[in-house]
Amino acid sequence: MPLLEIHQLRKRYGSVEALRGITFTVERGEFFGLLGPNGAGKSTTINILLGLILADGGSIRVFDTDFAAQPVAIRRRMNVAAALTSMNGVLTVRENLGVYGRIYGVKKIKTRIDELLERFEIRELADTKLQYLSSGQHTRVTLCKGFLNDPELLLLDECTVGLDPDIAEKTRRALEQVQRDKKTTVLFTSHNMSEVEELCGRIAFLSKGEILRIDTAERITRLIPQQILEVRFQPGTDLSHMVFADGVPQAEPGAANSLRFRLDDPEQQLDPLLRRLARSEARIVDLQLKRPTLEDVFIKVARGEL
Repeated sequence: MPLLEIHQLRKRYGSVEALRGITFTVERGEFFGLLGPNGAGKSTTINILLGLILADGGSIRVFDTDFAAQPVAIRRRMNVAAALTSMNGVLTVRENLGVYGRIYGVKKIKTRIDELLERFEIRELADTKLQYLSSGQHTRVTLCKGFLNDPELLLLDECTVGLDPDIAEKTRRALEQVQRDKKTTVLFTSHNMSEVEELCGRIAFLSKGEILRIDTAERITRLIPQQILEVRFQPGTDLSHMVFADGVPQAEPGAANSLRFRLDDPEQQLDPLLRRLARSEARIVDLQLKRPTLEDVFIKVARGEL
C-alpha cells in the first residue's frame, strides 16, 4: 500500500490554475522526485502537504489516513527541509535545532543533534550563530532539521541550493544513507537535473499544473528520441567528402576536425552509420554518442516544445 496517495489535487490562484487535478502515489521507502519548470506546481503541492495552503479539490491520504481528517497527527510523522526554511539568526546551530527538536518531541535531543551534525559534517559549527553561516552551511543545518524526528515522510524542497560540488556530493551520499537506513519516504524537488536523476527512483514531471509523465529518469529522457553521434578525426583530415546516403543521416560540422550526426531513429540509423565510417579512409580518434538528458527534457518542457 502506498505511503502517500494524491488524487485529482487542484489549486487555483485567481485566474491561474496551479494544479489541474494531479494524481500520483509514493511507495513506502521510495525516493520520489517532483520535477518541472517554475510554475509547474511543485511548491504548491509541497505547501498543501505542509498545511500552509488548502487545496481546492481532490484528496490526499498519508499513512493510509485521510489527510484532511487528521492533518496534525499526520504532520507529526513528517518533516520538511526547504531552501527557504526560516531559522533564528541570533541563535546558534544547536539552539535552532533544539527548538525544532522540542516542537517535534524528540527524545535524547542533544544526542540526536550531535548525530546529525556529524552526518552532515558541520559539528564544528554547533555553537556558531546561524547569521554567520554561509548559504551552504545553512543548507546543511536545514537538512539536519529535516531528519530530527526520524520522519516517515520527508519533503525536500530545493534543499541543496548553495552547496559547492564537493559538499553537494557528500550531502547526496548522506541523504542516501539516512534514507536507506531509516527507510524514510522522500518527496524531492530540485532544479539540479543530475541530482534528481541520481537520487530519485521515479519522477513525476509536471508542466503547467499537470503531470506530463511519471517514470524513471531513463524513460523520461526518451520523450526526446533524437541522439547525437559526434565523431572526431585525426587533425588535417579532409572531411569534405564525408557525405553519406542510403538512410544514413547527413553530417553537420562540429568542433575542429569533427562531424555531428543527428539520429532521429538511433536503433535503425546507428549501425549503418558506423559501418560507413569504418569503410572510410579517415582515421577516427574519438567517438561519442550523446543521449538526451533530463536537462534536455526540462528545457523543452519549459519552452513549450514538449
